[in-house]
Amino acid sequence: MTIKRRGTTSALKRLAYAQLLAIGLSLTHAIHAAPASSAMSGFEPLIGGQWALGSTYQTYTWGPDRQSVFGESFVIQNGEKALGAKGLWYFDPASKTIKGVFVATNMPFTVLHYRSHFEAGTLISQVTSLNNLGTENHYQETIRVTQPDAYLWELTEAEPAGNTMKAEFHRAP
Repeated sequence: MTIKRRGTTSALKRLAYAQLLAIGLSLTHAIHAAPASSAMSGFEPLIGGQWALGSTYQTYTWGPDRQSVFGESFVIQNGEKALGAKGLWYFDPASKTIKGVFVATNMPFTVLHYRSHFEAGTLISQVTSLNNLGTENHYQETIRVTQPDAYLWELTEAEPAGNTMKAEFHRAP
């Protein structure tokens, strides 16, 4: 009995091609992931644990390949934990910037859009907040790690008076 092959590739060749394709894709992925990981590395001191201020706390965790950071904000009311805001910062390869979007509840705004960068270890963000009616407000937010277990948060209004709110968060033991 003879088997005719009409232009078909042997199983061994198909396997070899598949392996080459997988290697090529993994190398390409590693090359493309590097700039994002580098741009996001300033978040490293914030990752892990809970950052507390009074009856509120925040958490920061890495996303896939350290190309994003997820943030959550909680409020403790009557001994119960309530989610106040949740979102993420991510590296946008098209604009080569860090962007973010957060959604909040029980606050004067419902959506926050971030354009962020790091300067000398300080996260500096231009923030646009939107309320339920779509009204925009603009701020500059900074997060600066002051000690291994503390960071200073500042939020300055762009208009009208440029008022600033400040608070120091501490990593909960």
